[in-house]
Amino acid sequence: MDGQRTVAYGSMLGVAFGGFTWVVVAGRLIHDPVVSLTGALTGVAVWLVSGTVLARYPARRIAVLGIVFLFVALIDWAFLAAVLPRLPTEGGSIYVGTSRSAYVLLQPILIAVGLAGTGLVLWDLLRRR
Repeated sequence: MDGQRTVAYGSMLGVAFGGFTWVVVAGRLIHDPVVSLTGALTGVAVWLVSGTVLARYPARRIAVLGIVFLFVALIDWAFLAAVLPRLPTEGGSIYVGTSRSAYVLLQPILIAVGLAGTGLVLWDLLRRR
């Protein structure tokens, strides 16, 4: 495996791990293994597909990264909509992300990630002209 491919897969592993770890934790918190397993499998799929696309199109890495950001934000928003009502209102710890208030804080983060992804895609498209 060459260096460029290693960097592509490594960087996308960081995006996938950072984007879907909370889903696995939330699934464990609500005692739903389907949520945890789906979050883990989605993270692995995002890692493999985005790493492959990034390795195949290295000249478009800004656009690929932006599209991956948008995809992760969209899927995370769907997971959040499914998990948030099922979280216990009391108890837990905001420091380790096991309270409803900790998960509510993900909404502005997901908005920022979506805006960053949109900005990256637009930057790559406008840079090419």
